[in-house]
Amino acid sequence: MAGPAGLTEKDVDRHADILANRVKKNLRKLKKKFEQENIGVFRLYDWDIPEVRAAIDWYEGHLVVAEYAREQTTTVPDWIGRMGRAVADTLGIAPGRVHLKTRRTQPKKGPRYKALGRAKKRIEVRERDLKFLVNLDDYLDTGLFGDHRETRAIVGKAAKGKAFLNLFGYTGSFTCYAAHAGAKSTTTVDLSGPYLGWAKDNLMLNGLYSRKHELVKADVLEWLDEAYESPRRFDVAVVDPPSYSTRGGQGRNRFDIKRDHPDLLAATVKVMRKKGVVYFSTNHQRFEPRLDFLKVKSVEEISADTIPVDYRNKKVHRTFRIVV
Repeated sequence: MAGPAGLTEKDVDRHADILANRVKKNLRKLKKKFEQENIGVFRLYDWDIPEVRAAIDWYEGHLVVAEYAREQTTTVPDWIGRMGRAVADTLGIAPGRVHLKTRRTQPKKGPRYKALGRAKKRIEVRERDLKFLVNLDDYLDTGLFGDHRETRAIVGKAAKGKAFLNLFGYTGSFTCYAAHAGAKSTTTVDLSGPYLGWAKDNLMLNGLYSRKHELVKADVLEWLDEAYESPRRFDVAVVDPPSYSTRGGQGRNRFDIKRDHPDLLAATVKVMRKKGVVYFSTNHQRFEPRLDFLKVKSVEEISADTIPVDYRNKKVHRTFRIVV
């Protein structure tokens, strides 16, 4: 029987079959390469087939299967579950290692992203010389953005011997790379206490935590205003903000990347030393940069160098290198 969107049981079975076959092929192609690099997290499928709108990520033998929500599947009982089971069966993955999620565009009411559970179970994953803690069930995002794997390597290398600033620090993966590379100091700023705690855990997991790695719970724009009035300055910064955030308030507390990135970057540049480098990135799919106004030496888009091979099907983010 077909639902209002026209999907039949036969359609769903076909989706499951072609998805499982594609993921098996991708795993065979990617796993050996990433194991050689000691990488345990990578993307297996990202809407490769137009009819099957999903993303599937590998986390050390776990699968995170996320549907890009659409009307066609709302009338199909457990569409994403059926996709997940088909892939797991083909790969020989136990049911308890399959984690299902749904990605949505901005809802009319309520938060876009909210807690999905409270299991608070984290596992360790590898990324080259470092390890990170991820939570595959409780949030839409897991604590480690796979698409920034190469960006982290670039930023870490640049931070060696430097004063490093991580704005919108999340779980501190950029900070771990900078600390591991030998940054003189790191400052990680985020409004979320739990995420900063997670960042500390990641630093400790890698034997990197010390007093020279500062974790600051603050609104980024407000903190930048205060930092500008202080004598502190930084050599390397990474700015990877959310596309949109209400941050619990109105006015300036409603952050929109398209509207607010000029003010954010201008404030960041003001706390940088001469010849300092700012790495700015956004995942907003319709982002239009307005960077000509910045009083800096150069602005260069480096997205081609920062998007990994496993995110091959679309421009998942845009990254810019700004030299002060």
